[in-house]
Amino acid sequence: MNETSGQNNASNSPLEGLQTAPEIAALLRIHPVTLLRWAREGRIPHRRLGSRKIVFIPAEIADWLRSGAKLYTVSAVRAASTKESEAA
Repeated sequence: MNETSGQNNASNSPLEGLQTAPEIAALLRIHPVTLLRWAREGRIPHRRLGSRKIVFIPAEIADWLRSGAKLYTVSAVRAASTKESEAA
């Protein structure tokens, strides 16, 4: 076994891409507390490491953003549709 193959195995670790709430929150330009609330509510993809540690996989966050499916809460969607119907 050579050193190069050992380094490749380490760089392919599934734990390598994990990021914390402050790191992802900075990318999304939201407060980390908001991000953690969304995670607890199941609105954003995340992983739990133990009972209190929440981490995020950037590729899953990117897919979530691209999907746009769960970016807004039901109340926000309802409020937007109410404003549109009032304007009409």
